[in-house]
Amino acid sequence: MTSIMRLKDKTEILRERRFATFFAGNVVSKIGDAAVPVAFALAAYQVSGSASGITWVLLSLWGARFLMVAAGGRVADRYDRIKVMIGADVLRIVAQGALALLFAGLLPVHSWHLCLSAALYGVGTALYNPAQIGLTPELVPEDRLQDANGLLSLVADVAFLLGPVLAGVLMSTVGFSWVLWIDVASFAVNLALLLRLARIHTPARRTPAAGPQDPAGAAEEHAQPEPEDTRFRAGFAIMAQYPWFGVGMALWFVVSLGIGLTAVAGPVIAVESLGGPGAWSVLATCLAVGSLLGSVTVISAAKQHPWKAAAVVVALGAVLQFTALAMRDHLPTAVIALSFALSALTTAACGIVWDTAYQSEIPERYLSRLGSVDNFVNAIGVPIGMLLGALFTAHYDTVFLGISLLLVLLGIPAARLAGRGRKAIG
Repeated sequence: MTSIMRLKDKTEILRERRFATFFAGNVVSKIGDAAVPVAFALAAYQVSGSASGITWVLLSLWGARFLMVAAGGRVADRYDRIKVMIGADVLRIVAQGALALLFAGLLPVHSWHLCLSAALYGVGTALYNPAQIGLTPELVPEDRLQDANGLLSLVADVAFLLGPVLAGVLMSTVGFSWVLWIDVASFAVNLALLLRLARIHTPARRTPAAGPQDPAGAAEEHAQPEPEDTRFRAGFAIMAQYPWFGVGMALWFVVSLGIGLTAVAGPVIAVESLGGPGAWSVLATCLAVGSLLGSVTVISAAKQHPWKAAAVVVALGAVLQFTALAMRDHLPTAVIALSFALSALTTAACGIVWDTAYQSEIPERYLSRLGSVDNFVNAIGVPIGMLLGALFTAHYDTVFLGISLLLVLLGIPAARLAGRGRKAIG
């Protein structure tokens, strides 16, 4: 009962009109997106007739995000973030709508059509995500920021859990074109709510901010504004002012490596050592459920959690999963499944804490660029982990050990450097 009352208290943030408007659009958009990844993969296979079609679509999506993630943070820090998000959604509507028309019989469909749509979708996502990261702290009080991030993460987790089921039902009944039309409709609803948000929200001013050591913003009061380097690489230069952020990003990069490695190694290990494809279905479900529980745990917490503790927890959660996989011949599948659920739980929960930490402590004028660095690290870490899984099929235990060692070595300094500092206004 206490947890329910606590969860109800956390959702009081939805009484804030600006955040409620933003959150409603996010919910509709995420539900519309839920079936797309699985349905897209199935459609790519049907059109190309081989697994290579899926590979090229994925490369188009990830490649576009990789190439545009720099521009996403720069644009969101220089311009009205809501307008950037509106533009990104328009682009994604065009990408999905044009492809839906082709699948409805407008023209014969080829693999390159799916690749082009995936690439445009990736560009839109690369523009949207950094803007969202920078916008969220503008919509809620700082002491409710973790609640806001938790609710956003919860929606993503629910969509991730429902996605494969929705894809299976829709693909077997109404077909792929309707999956795309549903996604287009969800983006249109989000677009309408963003337009409403633009009318009721005043964007934060982009002014020079005090450095992390400046007392009470004194430097901001006396220094004259200087031309600002808005290039993506400037985000890495900004990281030098916040060592805890740099070490935290290194830790999350290794976590992303582990996620990519698990995506490839998990099915192989399930088939060869755990009894077949059904075992991987169980493990994948545990990942989804664990991630959902992680978001719920943070939302229902009595107080905000510090990144100092979360840095250790996320490292230990991932190490637990890799240890269980390395000892797979000596452990029941149920124990391995539990390790997957716990790892996903800690990753989801600590990810919310991480987002809240840097949104609270990094000056507003730098926020989207460092958010794009965050997206960049995850965008490159996962495919590199997948590559490791493909290259070292005969040496998974060694790779598990190496990643676990890196997690321990990075978790310790990440916790030592973490600390709550005053956010410079900018």
